[in-house]
This record gives sequence, structure tokens and C-alpha cells, in this order.
Amino acid sequence: MNLTYACTLKIPLKIKIFLWYLLKRVLLTKNNIAKKNWDGSHKCYFCNCNETIQHLFFDCHHAKILWRVVALATCLPPPSSVAHMSSTWLLDIDAKQRKLILVGVAALCCVIWHCWNDICFNNDKYTFFMQALFRGAYQLRFWALLQQAGTQELLRSVSKNLETTALELFSRFGWKFNSRLGS
Repeated sequence: MNLTYACTLKIPLKIKIFLWYLLKRVLLTKNNIAKKNWDGSHKCYFCNCNETIQHLFFDCHHAKILWRVVALATCLPPPSSVAHMSSTWLLDIDAKQRKLILVGVAALCCVIWHCWNDICFNNDKYTFFMQALFRGAYQLRFWALLQQAGTQELLRSVSKNLETTALELFSRFGWKFNSRLGS
């Protein structure tokens, strides 16, 4: 996904701008802020590693769990970096499917960024994986409305599959979602 290709996705303009920042690697993560003489902690809010774009979106164990759930739900291997995502990751997939997959990738990257912002600026406690996954699924369903009529149902189906996979996976490890979704 190069910058021109990202601009052709049918997603909100502010998300296209976010993707542009992500692809240019200029999002204001702690390492990028430190380049402007900021002297705060360089540690990730989710773990104890130094925060970079690579770390926040791909290497942090929280991001890895999100990408793994997406991989289980879609049978796609997760991207390993921004460079991988923007070059060879979806090379074997036809252009129409690639665009739909990238709409989903945009949703997941936005969710990771929004969770980070919630912790950083709103002093929220860490948002759990389920919340992040359901936020991403919601974004995907919402953005399905922007797509052509034939592809809207496909994105809704992928969104539902993502939610189902997440619920099944987390319930296997003891998370009782029935008692928490209603509260």
C-alpha cells in the first residue's frame, strides 16, 4: 500500500490522513516526540519497551495478539512492519480484495492508535483486547457503508467473523464474556 493506493480506499478522510502519517512514519509516538527534544519516558504504555511506530503497531505483545486474532479470523498472515504492509504483504491477492483487506487494516491500526491515545491523553486504564477488537469490528461495519453495494456485506461478514473468533478465543482462556458484555 503506497500513499497513492491508500488514498483510493473508501474510508473517512481523517483515516486516510492517519494512514499517510503511518506510512510516512511520522505519527507522534514517543520516539518521534523525543526527536523534538521531549524528555519524557520513552516506554510504551502497554509494556516496558521503547515506543516506536514499529513497536506500537507490530512488535508490542498487545498488537501481536490483535494481529493474531485477525489472522485466525481471516486466514491472512499478519504484516510484520509498515514496510511489509506497504509493499509485499498482499502481493499475491487481487486488487479488489487487497483494497477491502486494507480497509480492515486501517480499522485495526486506528483502533491501536485510539487505545494508545485514550491511555495517553484521557488517563484511561488499559483497554482490553476484546474492547480493541470490537472497536475495530465496529469501524469495519461502519466503513462498509462507504463501499460498493456488492462488497458491503462481505465487510460486515468479516466484521462478524472477527467478533466471533475473538469471543471463541478468549472464552477458551477463561474470559466470561456473557457476564461482561451487558455491564
